[in-house]
Amino acid sequence: MTKESPAKVKVKKLFQVAIAVKDLKLVAENFWKTLGIGPWAIFDWEAPFVYERTYHGKPAWAREKIALTQVGEVQLELVQAIDGPSLYGDWVEERGEGLHHINFQFDTVDEHIKAMESLAHDGFINIQGGRFGPPEKKFRYNYIDIPPLRTIWEPVYEGPAGAKPLMFPDTTGESPAKVKVKSINQIAIVVKDVELVAENFWNILGIGPWTFFNWELPLVYDRKYRGNPAWAREKVALADVGGVQLELSQPVDGPSIYRDWSEEHGEGLHHLNFLVDDVAETEKLLAMDGFKSLQGGRYGPPEQGGAFCYIDIPPLRTIWEPVRQIDDVHGNVGKK
Repeated sequence: MTKESPAKVKVKKLFQVAIAVKDLKLVAENFWKTLGIGPWAIFDWEAPFVYERTYHGKPAWAREKIALTQVGEVQLELVQAIDGPSLYGDWVEERGEGLHHINFQFDTVDEHIKAMESLAHDGFINIQGGRFGPPEKKFRYNYIDIPPLRTIWEPVYEGPAGAKPLMFPDTTGESPAKVKVKSINQIAIVVKDVELVAENFWNILGIGPWTFFNWELPLVYDRKYRGNPAWAREKVALADVGGVQLELSQPVDGPSIYRDWSEEHGEGLHHLNFLVDDVAETEKLLAMDGFKSLQGGRYGPPEQGGAFCYIDIPPLRTIWEPVRQIDDVHGNVGKK
């Protein structure tokens, strides 16, 4: 990679990660009860608040519900398609519920327009978009599928729009969750060629530089896959984008949830991770609620206690990875 990214559009912060769901209120309630995430601000995403809407380049009418909550540096969004054509409805129909897109923001409408023109020039076309809020504010959003990045990205220009949400749950009390997530530390993408996709991120959105390392023995040990001891290898790349880490993970050898995902769903958004002091205790608490670890292990110098596991939590439509962070080790593993 060159020292200076050639990207015309440069993403400095990952503002939001979104999950497409069928029943927004149910999933929001599950987040509150399972990981203590919430309360949620729920909006009707429709006219007259949303206008000049397009879908695959043509004017379109549609309705969604969205729910928003802040989890540390990242806003978590739930989106439910209600009526009309939309990429959310397409996604759920074709792939099922799950992680859908990443959002980044611009400070001015001119920056947003220029970025859209630049991405279109490079062949990455708006698949859905529109404007929202008071017309004089010129707030706008677009969804761009960028195949070289294996992800849908949503460039947004927005500020306080004045809409009054429904808060859910309508409580000032504390969540009953045994495990409480205060911050999303990492957003991860499964890929087939980690070096190629990392280079694409650097060239298209200016994300990087990337740190590469082999996720295998002796760095990773005491590994388990679906409850049994296992040996496997991955290649991993990490980049910090604002206060959040972006991870690319490529399965190489052996059984793994990355390989399972790639074979079943293809490349794309895979999991979210959060930091904990005790991975084993977190794993135990979630198992008590019926959510067992799919894969896990330890990493780094044993005396530092680095550990991780992946837990599929169907009521949240997402795989979550509790991680005990360790000090920097060889290969500059950092937050992983």
